[in-house]
Amino acid sequence: MVIYAGIDLAGSPRNPTGVALIKHNGRTRIVFIGVLYSDGEIIDLLGRFKPNIVALDAPLTPGHGYREVDLLLLNNGYRVLPPGWHGMRLLYERAARLSRILFNMGIRVVETHPRSALKSSGCRSIYELAEKMSLPARTGLTRDEEDALIASIVAMEYARGEAVSFKAPDGEIFLLKPLCG
Repeated sequence: MVIYAGIDLAGSPRNPTGVALIKHNGRTRIVFIGVLYSDGEIIDLLGRFKPNIVALDAPLTPGHGYREVDLLLLNNGYRVLPPGWHGMRLLYERAARLSRILFNMGIRVVETHPRSALKSSGCRSIYELAEKMSLPARTGLTRDEEDALIASIVAMEYARGEAVSFKAPDGEIFLLKPLCG
């Protein structure tokens, strides 16, 4: 059994962080989807399920404005924010702390941008993407849960060697290959 996780990390633990865990053992299914708040809650959940890979919707490298990798995405039609902005700097700092802890737990962490990944997949909605991946998803997910589910699919596709990489000297962001349409 292989577990993949997606996290739509909030910059502050006062705000909801979307978390999705999917399991693949012949067929793919969601084993957890919801919102958590503290780093402790996130670490406890991941410690229980021990995912192989976490795709994190947060910058994993710093920047004073846009990083080269952000500009690469922007030039390819994707909308991202620079980690140098105040709110994004807080998000980067939290992501860096969390990724170090996960690394020490033996969990690989990669950076993604779920809305760009959805766009790169060619799917019109998370529900179309989930259906394409044979992954039944309940309706009425929050935006944080949707982004976490997209990120978990990126983690799974990364493990399969099927994710699209945008790489520059200052970072790497993984998106999805075209899957719909």
